[in-house]
Amino acid sequence: MILNLLLVLVLLLSFAYLFYSLCFVNSGNENWQDDFYQARKSEIAVDLADDRLTAAESKQLLKDLQTEKQQSRLADIKWKETNGLTFWAIGGFFIISVLGSLLIYQHLGFSRDWRFQQAMQAQELTAEKITTFLQYRSRRYDRAEDWYFEAVDLVQKGQYQEALSAFQHALDKLPEKSADRLNLLVEYAQAVFYANNNQSSVELENLIAQILLLDPHQANALGLKGVVEFDRKNYLAAVLAWQEAIRYNANSTERLALLTAINKARNLGKIDYQSLPPIITHQIAVQLEWDPKDIQWQPNQVLLVYAQQVGQVMPVAIQRVFPKDLASPILLTNLDAVMPTANLSEVQQVNLVVKLANLQDADLTKGQIIGTKSGVFTNRKEIYVIKLAL
Repeated sequence: MILNLLLVLVLLLSFAYLFYSLCFVNSGNENWQDDFYQARKSEIAVDLADDRLTAAESKQLLKDLQTEKQQSRLADIKWKETNGLTFWAIGGFFIISVLGSLLIYQHLGFSRDWRFQQAMQAQELTAEKITTFLQYRSRRYDRAEDWYFEAVDLVQKGQYQEALSAFQHALDKLPEKSADRLNLLVEYAQAVFYANNNQSSVELENLIAQILLLDPHQANALGLKGVVEFDRKNYLAAVLAWQEAIRYNANSTERLALLTAINKARNLGKIDYQSLPPIITHQIAVQLEWDPKDIQWQPNQVLLVYAQQVGQVMPVAIQRVFPKDLASPILLTNLDAVMPTANLSEVQQVNLVVKLANLQDADLTKGQIIGTKSGVFTNRKEIYVIKLAL
């Protein structure tokens, strides 16, 4: 509101000054012409006295000056006669210009964008305000990114059917070769899955096929493929898909969920480990604990949790964990090896180390050690607790 008022004030002042210059610049200054002509006559008289002009030349110049003065007077009279009409014409033009500028400003959406940014900076946004603004932008600009943000917002609110429409609009607007297409398809497929009460559907199968065509190792798509096969009671295919999902998904929480699903599919399909060996053969479950009074996690921090063989520097298993994911146990497995020649299945005992590092650090040896546990046996069915301290 303040910005709009300031904009109106600036426009009004600018136009008022121009209006005044055009309509009233001569008001109260009627003697300036007489002063000018008198000064010019004095100059001609001086030039005549100093012999720079002849009498004939002086006479002609005075005659021309008198003619110019009369023509100027006539122009002033004519201006004053038409001044009323000019006043209203120019005034109307200025009013239309101010109102038109404001209407264009509103139509282009700048004011709504600015108000949203101000509310965001002031932390005054509500979920309803965010949704309203995202829907406004998607319909106003009709761009892929705007439809995508609206779809994500609707998914977070549990409005899956509405989200599907927004995802479809985003796909329609996105170029076929866009690098963002894979991520968009993955989120679209997840929304379809949720909208169908976590059941498979023909639409979901088509989306999964598109995703795996772009990236055969996409973990989320492999997990959904396992769901489709499980619903068909094709338990062997479900286990194979879920094992591949585990291979390419390092998230401990999702891995644990996939392992649970695999065990259920193995039992229903009577698939033993001899006919289909497990992809995870060795694992260590770790639960991290800390005192919130002593440790306040920062957005740029990440924890490195790894298992070290005694006497070795390079870990045999490592996981990068964000503070927001620490509520669930962390699963170190034989799939989490740094070097392809050594993994958790080749050792019986390890030391567990937890480091606090920066997201930008590429070197896995960097970071501050904030927790350790020595002499941990691999592949035990227990959760090892490590207390963290800075």
